[in-house]
Amino acid sequence: MSRVGGFGVETTTLVDVQTVTGPVPSDRLGYTLPHEHLINSIEEGGLEPDPDFPELFDAPVTPEIAWLLRDRPLACRDNCVLDGDDDAVNELVAFRELGGSTVVELTSDGQGRDPRRLAEISRRSGVNVVTGGGWYLERFHPEATGRDTVDDLAARLVAQYRSDPAETGVPRSGVIGEIGVSPGFTEREERSLRAACRLQRETGLPMFVHLPGFVRHGGRVLDVVLRDEGVDPTAVVLCHMDPSGSDPDYQRSLAERGVWLEFDMIGMPYRFSLPGEGQSPSPVETATAIARLVSAGFGRRLLFSHDLFLKSMLRKHGGNGLSYVPAVFLDRLTDLGVDAEVVHGVGTRNVRDLFEGAALTR
Repeated sequence: MSRVGGFGVETTTLVDVQTVTGPVPSDRLGYTLPHEHLINSIEEGGLEPDPDFPELFDAPVTPEIAWLLRDRPLACRDNCVLDGDDDAVNELVAFRELGGSTVVELTSDGQGRDPRRLAEISRRSGVNVVTGGGWYLERFHPEATGRDTVDDLAARLVAQYRSDPAETGVPRSGVIGEIGVSPGFTEREERSLRAACRLQRETGLPMFVHLPGFVRHGGRVLDVVLRDEGVDPTAVVLCHMDPSGSDPDYQRSLAERGVWLEFDMIGMPYRFSLPGEGQSPSPVETATAIARLVSAGFGRRLLFSHDLFLKSMLRKHGGNGLSYVPAVFLDRLTDLGVDAEVVHGVGTRNVRDLFEGAALTR
């Protein structure tokens, strides 16, 4: 039964959005989840056994350890890998049955990014998949980000994005990112971010920036992206706004600069114990923060998603999959008095505005 997609979008300037199976007109995207992972691995990013639960490191994800994974999600290598095509198809089909049409898959280079597999997954599921590119956090970077100039890194990205699928066999990306910024915001991450900015100005694609949600780096990041590199704010998505929902002044200061604020940890139950991280906020906390932003006039600059990236987030393991936002969370917002057209427009009209607005910055 369809839960989303019943609200129209305004007619503006149509653009073709590049999916892994070809271009799709922006008015045909339908209800979209803009920040997910279908094929993904973070096990090469320096994972270590938890000293209190070392047996978890090599354990498979099963219902018996689900309780522990909520508190130690990165202490289990199997939990940190999404490698099942059938699992991805099943999640996408469930999303489609709720009225969903498109998913933006933001697995970066160094994390198992595989557009060819995603193309087959998209065909099997009947859901559009848009893929990104660029570099995530420094621990996933290639040697080049520590050696090459920003201009060299930008040229490398432009060449990748401009490559001909007929020659390479690799579908083109339709967005940039997610580009990683860690709590330490390292020099290499800043170089990667600047290179992505130059790619954005060249291509006119939306750029997704992974913020460390539990610290307040948004202003510093926007100084680099908007002030230094000259990227138009209509093309910039700041990811992982959920943990800062209790800091309305911070969130408003970012929204006032014209960028997109993405709440993409919706329904996530985990406590992240790495330095600079913490407990994922509850759906009630996130809904309250979103309602506050809508009341302040920023409803047309919001995006919602799950950031599916761990195996325990799959529905077959008791997680929310790609279903929680369209099936449950949107109702929480209307229960708080947020207008239904605004709520459903976040996944339709706002996503379309993102792609069409970014294209005008080229």
